[in-house]
Amino acid sequence: MDNTRADSSGSVAHAPNTMQMMSMGSASRRRRGGRWRTFLRNRAAVVGLVILVVFILAAILAPLLTPYNPSQQDLAMVLQPPSAAHWLGTDGSGRDLLARIMFGGQYTLIIGLLAVTLAVLVGVPLGLISGYLGGWCDMIIQRVTDIMLSFNTFLLALALVAVLGVGPTSVIIAVGIGVIPQFIRLTRGVALSLKQRVYIEAAESFGASRASILWRHLLRNAVSSIIVYATLNIGVAILVAAGLGFLGLGVQPPAAEWGTMLSEGSQYIFSAPYVSAFPGLAVFLVVLGFNLAGDGLRDALDPNLRRG
Repeated sequence: MDNTRADSSGSVAHAPNTMQMMSMGSASRRRRGGRWRTFLRNRAAVVGLVILVVFILAAILAPLLTPYNPSQQDLAMVLQPPSAAHWLGTDGSGRDLLARIMFGGQYTLIIGLLAVTLAVLVGVPLGLISGYLGGWCDMIIQRVTDIMLSFNTFLLALALVAVLGVGPTSVIIAVGIGVIPQFIRLTRGVALSLKQRVYIEAAESFGASRASILWRHLLRNAVSSIIVYATLNIGVAILVAAGLGFLGLGVQPPAAEWGTMLSEGSQYIFSAPYVSAFPGLAVFLVVLGFNLAGDGLRDALDPNLRRG
């Protein structure tokens, strides 16, 4: 069977046959398998992934895993130390700490994920446009980015929450905006390096639109870096959100959120240190898990590191 076809100019091009398509699919599966094996060889990354899976499952399955209501007070059980009935003890209102940590993980993980998603949706397009177009567009975007980077991420989020008001939505927006400059710089650097490649020049010479080049060539080649950076920044977002919660600017009581729990437990730091120690440990472990998993993803997705 003849595997040729004519294009609009009348020239003849060869269409890929079944064997070629199968070979391409097999090569793609081998690449994915190689990346997964590289990730699994990194023991620290596997530990980070296990930590994240445990906390994510605990947050999702919290209503099934604990019989306690995280917001219901029991004044007869105030500040009980860890025991068989309350594995991590109770807080100053008699609420089970383990239940509050599991339910609080829902707020903390969702805030971190949505904040970084917001930063990706805004920062990545701006960075690609800035790096590829250059000129006055690049100058304006980078000057605004420089102004935002002159503030510490937490201080910038703190100022934004003061304007937007307290609550989960405000925290997500504030933390997301605080992380946007990092994604602009990351994707701008990727765009600057890629736009000098031969295939970009070829696409331009064949009349490809700027939007097509940004989407089909620059963004697709930047996806690996974006995924790794996003994973690492979820940990940063969780730390910032927990800090805002500790200051009383995040999720408001009686809802369970790790930063808020740290603030509530700080008054018992000497009489019942476990009230603040366990939420603090949860924040530490989740941030550690994202950092370890992000490092493992970087090693797996970077072809230069894989060849090394």
